[in-house]
Amino acid sequence: MSEPKYTHPNGKGTLFVNTYKKEDNQPDLKGTGTTLDGKPIEIAAWKGQKANGETKLSLQFKEPYEKPEEGNKKKVAKNDLGF
Repeated sequence: MSEPKYTHPNGKGTLFVNTYKKEDNQPDLKGTGTTLDGKPIEIAAWKGQKANGETKLSLQFKEPYEKPEEGNKKKVAKNDLGF
């Protein structure tokens, strides 16, 4: 049995180094957090530099990915394909 997933307090999150990064457009850091109103979010961050050479992080927040359930997949009828 797996341990329950950690839930961050509202307005907090954690980032980790993205060990799966293979392309420049993939984030340098990835993690999860919770919005101020308690909704879970995924966080991605890219390292960069400002025009004056200072280091910056660009962030992206989005709703967590949920794998579709097997029962929810649309079945294609033969008539939909023209057969």
